[in-house]
Amino acid sequence: LTRIAKKYGKDIKVMMDSGIRSGPDIARSLASGAEFTFMGRSFMYGVSALGKRGGDHTISLLQTQLQQVMEQLGCTKVSDLPNHLI
Repeated sequence: LTRIAKKYGKDIKVMMDSGIRSGPDIARSLASGAEFTFMGRSFMYGVSALGKRGGDHTISLLQTQLQQVMEQLGCTKVSDLPNHLI
């Protein structure tokens, strides 16, 4: 992903799909050059378990996990991730 983002990132939007299931996965994808991550499976699990509340619960968990990763790395904004994680 890092090589693709460096080569094509100025010409196209680089997005990551497949295998993204947690806040640390989001952090790794963004640090590697993705501008966006798809997270369908995580939301399907949340909705399956909690019905209508599941989507909101899932996004809350993912936000908390991503915030924790950023705090542990000393990042104040998402754009700092490449400097601290890769």
